[in-house]
Amino acid sequence: MHVEAETTVERPRPEVFDYLARAEHLPEYVTQFDWVRQTSEGAPALGTAYSYKMSRGPAEGTFEWTEFEPHSKLAWHGPPAKAGGGSMEPAGWWELSDEGSGTHVKLVMTPTPGGLLKLMAPFMSRGMRKGNAEALERLKQRLESGRQGQGTPAPGAQQPGGQSPGAQAPDGQPPDGQPADAQAPGTEAS
Repeated sequence: MHVEAETTVERPRPEVFDYLARAEHLPEYVTQFDWVRQTSEGAPALGTAYSYKMSRGPAEGTFEWTEFEPHSKLAWHGPPAKAGGGSMEPAGWWELSDEGSGTHVKLVMTPTPGGLLKLMAPFMSRGMRKGNAEALERLKQRLESGRQGQGTPAPGAQQPGGQSPGAQAPDGQPPDGQPADAQAPGTEAS
């Protein structure tokens, strides 16, 4: 699967990158995540590891930053995570570039479905396109309003330095009922 989404955020590129690099913020703009926690020590960098739980179904998994080019590119990959009757191997990247006084943000997702999810890939791609556009709009609103890092903590999930791992959608459900999938980060199969 290969799905892309783009937007422009009226914030400086270093600020946008630093926010994205702290993957524990994902639930603040990607409603598919119940929580994301950093599992390795230190500030985000190449190899920083995360664990996550999706907001529906039992899908949980891990991923790490596999490319970390400050203020330009951030890529992730993780092992396949069980989801429904299959699995989903999370992978993709963020590309950032200057656009006027703001930042052009491009999200490229390349998850690999396994098992029954392979059969659903065409439907999932469509849902991911819609969900990613919605997630980028929430990201844009959050960063432009200055509300970054103000999500609701998951039970017992306080981050180092008091950072919250974020929140799920107000109703606790993803937008339109596609099967639970274990993609990360920036993933949303609506």
